[in-house]
Amino acid sequence: MAAARDVFASHGYRSGSLQEVADRCGISQSAVLHHFPAKEDLLLAVLADRDLRGDDIKDGLALDEGLSAQASHNAGTPGIIELYTTLCAESTSPEHPAHAYFSGRFRRTRASFGEQFRALQQAGRLRSGVDPDLAGAGLVALWDGVQLQWLMEPGEVDVAAALRHYLSLVILPDRH
Repeated sequence: MAAARDVFASHGYRSGSLQEVADRCGISQSAVLHHFPAKEDLLLAVLADRDLRGDDIKDGLALDEGLSAQASHNAGTPGIIELYTTLCAESTSPEHPAHAYFSGRFRRTRASFGEQFRALQQAGRLRSGVDPDLAGAGLVALWDGVQLQWLMEPGEVDVAAALRHYLSLVILPDRH
């Protein structure tokens, strides 16, 4: 999985080869195919692994704490973020093997953030006039866009600070 992440991150899915993955592992391409019958299966396994790692970091945390924890973790894994960004851009074509994965992931993430913003609204903590679903979509767009900027200029962009700032614009401080 680590070798596949590295290959797909540096070359993209289409240009990254199973042979290079095998070479990095010191095994044959047929050994890779024994575990992952097709290149697409390996790609989807890498993406699922990325999601599981992210879910483990955020579990049980409030929205702002979870985002901050995830952003801090991501800062230590630039290769994974580069992989995600590269594959996300490549997968805009419906023929790409990760198209359904990314479409579903965006849909689930927007819905999850929308639900969290709705809960904050019910608790009286969402600023007046903020639509929970639009705030969720905006958060997804901001996060991906700021991560891309961070990949381009890591010393100039603070993803966690940008996310915290956005949340301060839409969420009222907790008065408890």
